[in-house]
Amino acid sequence: MGPKKDSDKGKAKRKTVRTTIELKKEIIAKYESGVRVSDLASQYERAKSTISTILKHKEVLKKADVAIGVTGISKQRPQIMEEMEKSSLLFRYTFL
Repeated sequence: MGPKKDSDKGKAKRKTVRTTIELKKEIIAKYESGVRVSDLASQYERAKSTISTILKHKEVLKKADVAIGVTGISKQRPQIMEEMEKSSLLFRYTFL
């Protein structure tokens, strides 16, 4: 067998971007106020399919009460962990 051909030599690898729950809630609010999906996609520099997926899960995201900076919702994560994170963030920002 010959050596593998590397066809991706000159291409830059696409960076994975994680969207926070706060940003998702902001996108949902703007959509509900009348902003189009294509306008949201260009404003937040995300694909239209990404915006549509966020809007598809808007009921779950609206109910989410998570700490600042959380990017995902997990059913396996206990509620007490969320409360502890919120408390520690509140404590940290209170004394800065």
